[in-house]
Amino acid sequence: MWDRPLYIVDDGAHLTEPLTGMLRDHGIEARLVDTCADLPPDAQNAVLLTGLAPVQDTQRALDLQQGAFRAARQLASGLTADGGVFVTVQDTGGDFGLGGRQGERAWLGGLAALARTAAKEWPQVSVKAIDCERAGRAPHDVAAAIAGELLAGGPLLNVGLRADGTRVTPHALVASPGTGGIPAHTQAQMTSPAKGEPPVPAQVTPPSPGEPHTSAPHPDAEDYPVGPDSIVVVTGGARGITAAALIALARARRPRLALLGRTPLTDEPPGLPQGSSQEVTRALASLRGAGANPAAIAADVRQIMAVREVRATLAAIEEAGSKVRYETVNVCDASALSRCLQQIRDDWGPVTALVHAAGVLADKLIADKTDEQFAQVMTVKATGLRALLDTTSHDPVQLISVFSSVAATFGNAGQCDYAMANETLTQVMAVESTRRPGCRVKSLIWGPWRGGMVTPELAARFDRRDTPLLPPAAGSQAFVAELASPAPYVIIAGSPGATGATGDSGDSGAIGDSGDSGDSGDSGDSAQPQPLASASPPAPAQITVAARSHPYLADHVIAGDAVLPLAQSLEWFTAAARSWRPSSQSVLLQDVRVLRRATLAHLDTDGDRFTLRGARERGALRVELRSAGSTLHCSARIATAPREPVPLQPPGELEPCPPQPRYDGHTLFHGPMLQSLATIEGISLTGARATLTGLQTMGWPGSTWQTDAAAVDGALQLALLWAERLFGDATLPMAIGEFHTPRTGAARGPVTCVLRATPARTAHAQCHLTLTDDEGLLADIRDLELVLRPS
Repeated sequence: MWDRPLYIVDDGAHLTEPLTGMLRDHGIEARLVDTCADLPPDAQNAVLLTGLAPVQDTQRALDLQQGAFRAARQLASGLTADGGVFVTVQDTGGDFGLGGRQGERAWLGGLAALARTAAKEWPQVSVKAIDCERAGRAPHDVAAAIAGELLAGGPLLNVGLRADGTRVTPHALVASPGTGGIPAHTQAQMTSPAKGEPPVPAQVTPPSPGEPHTSAPHPDAEDYPVGPDSIVVVTGGARGITAAALIALARARRPRLALLGRTPLTDEPPGLPQGSSQEVTRALASLRGAGANPAAIAADVRQIMAVREVRATLAAIEEAGSKVRYETVNVCDASALSRCLQQIRDDWGPVTALVHAAGVLADKLIADKTDEQFAQVMTVKATGLRALLDTTSHDPVQLISVFSSVAATFGNAGQCDYAMANETLTQVMAVESTRRPGCRVKSLIWGPWRGGMVTPELAARFDRRDTPLLPPAAGSQAFVAELASPAPYVIIAGSPGATGATGDSGDSGAIGDSGDSGDSGDSGDSAQPQPLASASPPAPAQITVAARSHPYLADHVIAGDAVLPLAQSLEWFTAAARSWRPSSQSVLLQDVRVLRRATLAHLDTDGDRFTLRGARERGALRVELRSAGSTLHCSARIATAPREPVPLQPPGELEPCPPQPRYDGHTLFHGPMLQSLATIEGISLTGARATLTGLQTMGWPGSTWQTDAAAVDGALQLALLWAERLFGDATLPMAIGEFHTPRTGAARGPVTCVLRATPARTAHAQCHLTLTDDEGLLADIRDLELVLRPS
């Protein structure tokens, strides 16, 4: 962001002037661009305000999404070569649409999935998806919220900025199954990282095939939305995984099922074998003779095998106890769909349930994907759903369910269109859930299935990378069970025990998908879901430290130089940990090392520039703080928190001392904005106890604090005074064994700090500190090492 222009694309949002002005005030060369199409060919940094533009109708929203994709494609070559910044901004309620308050704007909700996919394809790029709720606010206020996130939000990928000032992030919570079953309550909500865990769609691990669903509502429950009198219209349901799910539904509830697809049920030539496609190909080639066109034979074989699969599905549904019909129709053609549905109504009665599972794939990296491929994938999913909702608007619909994909939730290399389309579906379902209180509305966010579009070769690649696949029997049972739950969105993924894999798909890399039946069209050989990519390092975070943004750092001066304090590095490392692992509100940093002093030579002018970089290291994340010249200043390991720390009790014998600390410019060299050591209750060679002042009382700016850095610095100041008793001279903190923060944000009221000396393994002074406020433990600092300050 620092050495190249940052282009702000307005696209009708009417925010570029205030936003560019704010960014320029912080030394960033921000340039205005009217639309995505106006980006210069050499642009490498861009903030797309596309998702803040007015939306008159669905098509306008989908056009904005395609424009953002084109901008990403144009930027791709420069970003992959040299890195840079790519940010999408939208207004879908400030919570990525999960609250269902965004109305028609849900149809542009897929912009966030473009950023998620870009983060997978461009690991060296700083990528962010921002959902900023406008809610009638003045342009200056909205611009200020976005500028604050760009400047101080850190590397967190998904950030929701609500109009009330709340900052939220989505997170997938793993649901706890009952006795081998699927949870009854899996609804998620968005909460502020500063106030608790921030979930989004809950994840369900289905039982092994044949296990009962003891904790989900039983399909025989009175409020189950499908029964023998139901007329269920299903798009893309005659083949693949959707077919397996419908067969299970037929067994459980026996509704009448109308399956819509684009495969015409043509008759095949007589005498063909009922075996594999290879056997059919050989037989058909023999029938047509030596001059037959191989491409035409291959196309005919695909049609024959597709028809066979459709007919087998219809037979299996009838055998399971449901009446079924198949209609050949393009669900994106509203007129043709309307005629088709009217025929169903004339024959069976009004439509009471909708399942939208149609979808196609056209997998290519963003840089290589064509407009036609993007439109094909988006149209089947999004335009198809719009047509389905419109043509059934007067039917007594009691269930709407869409098949979405984890590609939308987490991003997936090669599938930006598919991810965007499915994210759009999930957001629309949230809106429909709000609009239709008497209707069961569900977005089923599928992980990869074993079967469907996952070939045996792809399944083997998934297994080698420890990506659990969902067995068809378990997935089908999960579908039936989830229709009984009121949760509007849920992730359904395979478990290691069900697939034989031993790993966890987690958050490391792209997640392959097979959530569609494939019956809506043929997307060619490239339409294969991609397996889990090897874990890529987290995206770097860029930081500019200047007096205008960090005024308190001017009060951390050693030997005439402003120096970056360790407490600030701990704040950034904690922010990185919560960004790279948003499920971990309790953060544990280990092996924190100050390796070289970071002098802030440009604090009063353009600022000093730093980069946070992460690398995976033996199951953990290593984080490094480097200056603009790539000098390594501080490092730590981000680990999981194995225990909840307990506040220390003060040593039994503390010597009285003057209650007010003496900031003498030597041991305590800190200026006014860093004088957070308020009172000292006692100190001795074995420990100390003091009261600290938090950053809010100290008047530090900022609203995205992950720690109370002022209180942490005050604790380190207490350690300096204790070490002076030990050594008789001034010291500096140089290492921390463990820094544990169990919660987010600033202290609530005064902070009590207790210090206890610990046996030192070196010639350094070593101690353990805990910080507590009115709400409990704020921070736990173990094995703090202090060394004599150089003369």
